[in-house]
Amino acid sequence: LALLRECARTQIRLPADLAALIARDVLDALDYAHHAVDSAGRPLGIIHRDISPGNVLLSWRGDVKLTDFGIARAAERRHKTEAGTLKGKYGYMSPEQVSGSEVDTRSDLFSVGILLAEMVMARRLFTSTNDLDILLMVRDARLDRLHKYAAEFPVELRVLTTRALQRRPEDRWQTAATFRDALDEWLRRTTRVSARHLAALLGQVINAPTAHLHGDGAGVVAPPSDEGALSGPMTRISQAHADAEAARARAEFISGQAIPAGVTGDIGSSGILQVIPGDDVAPEQVDIPSGPRETDDIAQQPVLRVVYRLARAKGTGMLALEGRAGVLKEVYLVDGQPQFVSSNVESERLGNYLIEQGALTPQALQRATSVVHHFGGRLADTLVGLDILEPLEAYRLLAKQVAAKLMDAFSWPKGRYTWTPRHPNPWRARSLHLDAYRVIGAGAAQLGEPLIEDWLSANLTRFVVREPIQDDELAQFGLGDALLRVYSLLDGRTRLGELANKVRSPEARMNLLRLTYLLVQTDLARLS
Repeated sequence: LALLRECARTQIRLPADLAALIARDVLDALDYAHHAVDSAGRPLGIIHRDISPGNVLLSWRGDVKLTDFGIARAAERRHKTEAGTLKGKYGYMSPEQVSGSEVDTRSDLFSVGILLAEMVMARRLFTSTNDLDILLMVRDARLDRLHKYAAEFPVELRVLTTRALQRRPEDRWQTAATFRDALDEWLRRTTRVSARHLAALLGQVINAPTAHLHGDGAGVVAPPSDEGALSGPMTRISQAHADAEAARARAEFISGQAIPAGVTGDIGSSGILQVIPGDDVAPEQVDIPSGPRETDDIAQQPVLRVVYRLARAKGTGMLALEGRAGVLKEVYLVDGQPQFVSSNVESERLGNYLIEQGALTPQALQRATSVVHHFGGRLADTLVGLDILEPLEAYRLLAKQVAAKLMDAFSWPKGRYTWTPRHPNPWRARSLHLDAYRVIGAGAAQLGEPLIEDWLSANLTRFVVREPIQDDELAQFGLGDALLRVYSLLDGRTRLGELANKVRSPEARMNLLRLTYLLVQTDLARLS
């Protein structure tokens, strides 16, 4: 980090080959850590989880050391917090760390890719004035800035780096050793750099005078802080404006004198605010595309089946769901992935959801809505800006809330759906790019008992036959071995009623039927 600060101070660029040399040595250290064993020869399963410039040390001799394994996770550790949680810097996380999924050694390789990209570009790869935006950039592995500054990257090195920065772990380098060896091969073919050259650069940069900014008459550039070592002046100016706005909002929130805009209701006996602003901000006017729409009865085409079909087809548009008692939900998808779900059910709004989850008190919510205009009208941003929620916590709660609104509809026995292709999302809420298959899996695991019992009654005497599947078709639902075990039971010789009677425990019976329902609705099994 000190080298990057000094490079920014002196306007001396870190050559791409030396950046690759540093990354190669970091990967060498990771390869050792990832394969470390205990005294009995058992793998420790160490994952660093906090690869960032501040944790890479350079000696005056050009040695590269990876340090600070303070949040590294070993497989045998029992006191870890939730899977993959990082207490470090958001811009150096992997997508699976952001989403809260289980992480493995490939998470570290994503972070090394970020480090390498930033050293070559001399710019942050994921940057914004808002931590939630940074988390979403990481979650989606958005490489806009890498492509924008591609000219500063040697082509082959950029290809190697891009492979490390793939959103899905299976699309990245699979081990630190293979990534290291690829960089080694590139270095051997293109340059002759060594630790001696890195040491020479360190001496040159440390002893160089501070560069002057031309054109503004301001004189020398102040050394950037740790946080802004790779941030340009416009980024720092935008950050200053955002910080000032947040400070004003916090002052109003603490004083408690502001009147909540649009809040007219009282906190009822249930602890739920009766009238509160909706999910983030009001919808905008959008052009509704012309063309055919698909509509059908939910009793004939269950919501879970429809969402799965749209995910497979990578559909983009709006799925409108009409349930009983005037319940209306609108699911906006891009390439088959849910981005946002609007609902007219009061208890499903973000504020009430956060109260139900114990993340917020009704009083804090009511006061937070009074300053929401300081944060673009977004409630999640407001709660982060007021330090009520940590950014990572806010993102995960927001993702769970949006997914929960969709999963609730999986248990609807009746209603209608309408699919409008290419319908844009009128809500200015953040697009979350939820994994549709994981949402389907999680929703199937908690399907309502009345729906499952009715389905069982209607199909008691029908045989359940498994269909041929691809290797990863069951794993994509995120249900582990349980779904595979149920799939293996569907031999085509057992009726659905007989299958249900094989399990004595009511809970296990219901779980078996839920997963069977999932397999049938996704055409991985059929009723015969």
